Amino acid sequence: MPDSSGQVTRCASGRDTIGDWEKYLDVMVASILENAGRSCINASGVWVPSHGAEIAQALAARLARVSPRPAEDPEAQLAPFTDPSVAGRISAMIDSQLEDAREITAETRQSSRLSQYQGSSYLLPTVVQCQSPDHPLANREFLFPFASVVEVDEAAIPQALGPSLVVTAITENRALINRLLASPFVGRLNLGPIPTNHIQWDQPHEGNLFDHLYARRAFQRALEAIAS
Repeated sequence: MPDSSGQVTRCASGRDTIGDWEKYLDVMVASILENAGRSCINASGVWVPSHGAEIAQALAARLARVSPRPAEDPEAQLAPFTDPSVAGRISAMIDSQLEDAREITAETRQSSRLSQYQGSSYLLPTVVQCQSPDHPLANREFLFPFASVVEVDEAAIPQALGPSLVVTAITENRALINRLLASPFVGRLNLGPIPTNHIQWDQPHEGNLFDHLYARRAFQRALEAIAS
């Protein structure tokens, strides 16, 4: 389910940095997992020019460690569904759309996505590798830690991304950066290793009366990108 504006949040990489993808794995995990993956600014897609299978496997290995815990546990990272039928419907929807996609986390944890714990229903983190940016799961957002990994040619970005609430772009390619800055599809742009869910109080968000009168965007840049 995309957010109310029909936009999805994503991490994206340029060809110039994709060889160092392991350096940015923590940023991808945080973007997907923090706040139980329920915020509209949690990443639900990781779009890369190459190394998609390796990144999907690494994300799955990290996220498959996450399991339900008591609410008072400081290590708890998942939120229960108060209505178990909602969790069941979401899980069934994902299963119904797995044609031409591969659920990597299912292979890693070898257990059901839909989990019961202390009388509550949970959905365990799910990583799906899609063969095409047009796959239905490549552009979906759900109320739990879910992410699709999609390989897409850098030249197709940002058009291939479509309307995006937040994009964390890990690249130093000036041409790609300029295209993302100029893109009307990107609502909030993070340049460098900034989790998609990292925001500042003075950054705009959709849904205010202001949006009926003006177009506005948010932008932040990682310190290491400035230093370089």
